Amino acid sequence: MICQLNISDKFKSLNFDKRKKKISFIILHYTETKTFEKAISLLTDTKRKVSCHYLIDVNGKIFNLVDLENRAWHAGESKWKNFKDLNSHSVGIEIVYPGEKSDSLYEKKQIKALINLMIFLKKKFNISNNRILGHSDIAPLRKTDPGKFFPWEQLGKFSLGLWVKTRGENTELTKNQYAKFLKNLKSIGYRYLSNKINNKKVINSFHRHHLPMLTGSPPNQSSLLKSIDILNLKRID
Repeated sequence: MICQLNISDKFKSLNFDKRKKKISFIILHYTETKTFEKAISLLTDTKRKVSCHYLIDVNGKIFNLVDLENRAWHAGESKWKNFKDLNSHSVGIEIVYPGEKSDSLYEKKQIKALINLMIFLKKKFNISNNRILGHSDIAPLRKTDPGKFFPWEQLGKFSLGLWVKTRGENTELTKNQYAKFLKNLKSIGYRYLSNKINNKKVINSFHRHHLPMLTGSPPNQSSLLKSIDILNLKRID
């Protein structure tokens, strides 16, 4: 599936500043727009002050909006493990997609292009799988992208990101198991766990990434076992 990358410099965003940290993360987003034209308009608007390094159209074409040596403004307030300001540490990739509320799948050409781009970036910057994340992973209180329809499992086949098979049953967690699950989420890297409302949003972000069918539902035995398996996987990553 790996092929030569064809990246266009046709469009550029002025929304960036100088990068001061080493690239060690890839952060994935959806544009929440129906069209490429609308996405370009938003990501180059100097009043909105948002941008990304790469934008992938529905036809699989890749556009470089901000050079990698610069810090694009795609993550906003964000945390993962002990990292803050993920903009400074990451490559931001936006995918033209209307949002998970559209109940639509990503285009196959988009995902093929994304996988090729990520393989290149992962190798170039020696990025570990536990640092390939969605916007909702690092900003769970306010973001849902790339959403529950994003094919993390497909990326996992190319060793891009953390993915383990689902096991267990839809059995309710005991109080102690729930506490262990939250502890596991923190160990994986999730932050903002502080109260019932915040915890629910963080759990939804975990489910969006790892158990999309449970998005909006309480965690169960599958959630707990998935978190355990991810931690075990990270030890050998």
